[in-house]
Amino acid sequence: MQGAHSIKLLLLISFALATAAVSQGRLSRAHVGLDYGVWKPSALDAYPNQPIKNIDGAAPYLGFACAAPRYKGHALRVSLMQWQQRDLVDIDLESVTLRHLSFDLKYLLLPDYKISPYVSYGVAAIWSRERPNGAAGEKIPLDRTGWGFNLGAGIDFLLGANVGLGIEYQYSYAVFAKRVGLTDNYSGPKIAMKLFYIF
Repeated sequence: MQGAHSIKLLLLISFALATAAVSQGRLSRAHVGLDYGVWKPSALDAYPNQPIKNIDGAAPYLGFACAAPRYKGHALRVSLMQWQQRDLVDIDLESVTLRHLSFDLKYLLLPDYKISPYVSYGVAAIWSRERPNGAAGEKIPLDRTGWGFNLGAGIDFLLGANVGLGIEYQYSYAVFAKRVGLTDNYSGPKIAMKLFYIF
C-alpha cells in the first residue's frame, strides 16, 4: 500500500515537472522574425492542386514580421513581405512586384506551451510596381496601391530559450482598382515558414 502511494506521488511529481518544462510562456512574448513562403494568387495559378508550387514566373516571397506581447489572448503582428512575378512577355513587362504591409491580430490558443496553434485575421495595404521591358526614357515603372484582408491559422514551435519556428496558412484577399500585370485580383493562399527571435 505504501509502495502504491509512493508511485502515485512520484507520477504526480513527474507530471508537474514535465508540465513546468513544457510551460515556458515564451511564445506569448514579443518577437521579430523572417518569413519565407509561397503566395498563389488564384487568378494566376495554373497549379491549384500543388499548394507549394509557385505560379509561373514567381519565386518564393520573403518577409519580415514583429509581434507585440500577448494581451488577453491576442497579439498584434505587423508584417511586410515582397512578392515578384517576372518575364511577362505577353504584356511587355519585365516584372510585377507587390509589397504587402499587414496588421494582423494573432490569437494564441496555447500561448504557454512549446507548441502553440493560433488563428490570425487582419488588414493589409499593398503597393505594386510594373516594370516594363527596357524600362528607360518614356518606359517608366507604374506604381499603384491596393488593399486587402487576411485570415489564417498556424502553429508556433519553441526550439530554444529564445528561438522559435512557425508554419502558417493564410488566405489573402488582395485587389486593385485597375489591372496590375495580368490581373486586378491577387487574392489567394499563402503558405509560409517562419523563424523568429523571442524577447
